[in-house]
Amino acid sequence: MDSRPGRWRPLLAALLGYLALSAAATWPLLARFGREIGGDRGDAWQTLWGFWWWKESLFRLGTAPTFCPLLRHPHGVPMWFQTWDLPALLATLPLWAVPGLPEVSVYNAAIFASYPLSGLALYLLCRELWGGWLGPFLAGALYTISAYHLGHALGHLHVVSMEWSPLYFLGLVRTLRRPGWRAPAGAGLALAAAAGASFYHLLSCLVGTLVLAAFWLRSDRASLLSRAFALRAALLLAVFAALTGWLYAGMLRAYLAEPYAGSHDAVFFSADLLSFFLPNAASAWAGRFPAWRAWTGNAAESAGYLGYALIGLALAAGLRLRAARPWLGLALAGAVLALGPRLHVGGRVHAAPLLPYGWLERVLPVLAFAGVPARLSWLATFGLAVAAGGALSALERRGARWAALGVALAALGLLESWPHPFATSSWPAPAFLRRLASDPEPWAVLDGSDPLRQLWHQVLHRHPQVGGYVSRPPARLEAWLEGEPALRPFFAWPPPSSPYPPRQVSLELLQQLKVRFVIVDRARLAAAQALDLSLAFAGDGLWIYEVPARPL
Repeated sequence: MDSRPGRWRPLLAALLGYLALSAAATWPLLARFGREIGGDRGDAWQTLWGFWWWKESLFRLGTAPTFCPLLRHPHGVPMWFQTWDLPALLATLPLWAVPGLPEVSVYNAAIFASYPLSGLALYLLCRELWGGWLGPFLAGALYTISAYHLGHALGHLHVVSMEWSPLYFLGLVRTLRRPGWRAPAGAGLALAAAAGASFYHLLSCLVGTLVLAAFWLRSDRASLLSRAFALRAALLLAVFAALTGWLYAGMLRAYLAEPYAGSHDAVFFSADLLSFFLPNAASAWAGRFPAWRAWTGNAAESAGYLGYALIGLALAAGLRLRAARPWLGLALAGAVLALGPRLHVGGRVHAAPLLPYGWLERVLPVLAFAGVPARLSWLATFGLAVAAGGALSALERRGARWAALGVALAALGLLESWPHPFATSSWPAPAFLRRLASDPEPWAVLDGSDPLRQLWHQVLHRHPQVGGYVSRPPARLEAWLEGEPALRPFFAWPPPSSPYPPRQVSLELLQQLKVRFVIVDRARLAAAQALDLSLAFAGDGLWIYEVPARPL
């Protein structure tokens, strides 16, 4: 970018354009900003709880956020594998101090910001690679308003935070092209942010780096193998390790220390081959293309649709621009890995052959612990958008008429990937639970309601709870919850029917655990009624019973 005083105007114009586009694509999120959370009644509530827990641990309890004594009472639970999205979490921490700001607004600020920022990040990368301003802007729009980005908005904020990885690749390109320390330091910082957001973004960046390096070795071997580049690459890695070494070292120690529950089935959560070519559940066209109903995974994980306009622009760039081909290779690598260990076509899983992800999983068993190869389809969306930026910038340079053609093609691409109205959801916030937060006494809650709803309840009452959803809990804690006869009726799935343990046995355990209130929804109501406790609250689909104090 040039150094004239007006150099920031295209950047500001691009940001304003992405803000307007994001507001339209995520509508009605802004209209419900303080009332409902952006996403369904699933993982979005877990992430909001994670934001709250960091605020509580740092500013109220003064403890390390990587261990939570408030969940899985009385043991507490290590939180190394929780889906935090650290950059979004840290950026929104000040919002908790805003008087009267609804809790859901903190999460909504993070998820909405990912859309204009992701577009802007790809815009900057395409400006570096291809020049111009209209072509990069249109490429950024195709990237951020993509099926992948909108599909994962159901609850995967850590996946939706797609702004950091393009900045890493921007820094990587500049590290190869330019001398000095600023580019590698910036790339290391961006890679750390991507890794702090999600392991899947880190994995995607590593795969993308290897693919680009293979292409660059053929076209620019001297620069890539030079001592100067090696020193800059070392600085990049040092910055990354300094910022995220503690996180991934802690995860590795926890992974090796004991078995964990909650890992996904990689075969089930693999991308269907047709998902790249047919609109998915998040699409405005989902009703006209119902094939996604047969795909494995869920509505978010099946959001790999790329769009024919995007594919066409990227392929045209590959034919005309040699520099676009590495990005096409990156996209192809992501699509192949997203297919997972076994090929899925139209919902049917083919037992053979073992695909590249399956071989990679054998080399790196930790991938089986993560278990969602479909998320690597981000590389396909990203790589195609970058390559398409080359074609759109070439059209821009040819004059106004050709630029108008680029605008029309990009508009077609946006139309192909346009989502249905943004999903939002809410849980009731009973005043009874909020009043409990003011009680400083050290008692706990047994919450047998919906696992994600339990976390929302804790945000309201702020007391330790038996149970509570965790992404990857130690297997011993899962076994204790489901194996303890007095607790099993509240946490085993499906809910066991009577006969329940003797009332006195259950009551003694609850008193021993210092449980003061038992919260249930209709699915566990019979188990709570069997305890014959006094009803303290009923409403909003909840029944809250009070446990009598232990006799002195």
